[in-house]
Amino acid sequence: MSNQEGDATERTDSLPRDDVYALLASERRRYVLSVLREHESLSLPDLADEVALREHDAPLPQVPEDAVLQVYLSLWHVHVPKLTDADVVAYDQDRDIVTLAEHAQAVEQFALADADQST
Repeated sequence: MSNQEGDATERTDSLPRDDVYALLASERRRYVLSVLREHESLSLPDLADEVALREHDAPLPQVPEDAVLQVYLSLWHVHVPKLTDADVVAYDQDRDIVTLAEHAQAVEQFALADADQST
C-alpha cells in the first residue's frame, strides 16, 4: 500500500480522514463550525443568520432575506444532517438547537494541522 492510500484511510479521533475532508470541503459547513465554536449552541434560525452574515460579510440588515432563507434551508436539508451523521454537531429538533458534538474538536484540530502543513 502506498503512503497516499494509507493517508486516505488514516483516522482522526474515530473519523476517517476522507470524511473530515468531505465535511470541511463546504465553506458553509466551515462557517457553521466557526459560529458554534463562538456561541456553543444556537437555534437553527440564529445559526442561519450568523452563517449568512459571514457569507455576505455584512451586517444582518444588509443581507437579503432570501439569502438568509437559502442558508437556513441548506442548513436544514444538507449541512446540519451531514454534520450530525458524523457526530460533529448535535441537533435537538424539539428545541431547534444546534450544538457542537463529540467529533467537533477532532475536526477542528485536523483542519488546523492540515493548514499548518499547507504553509
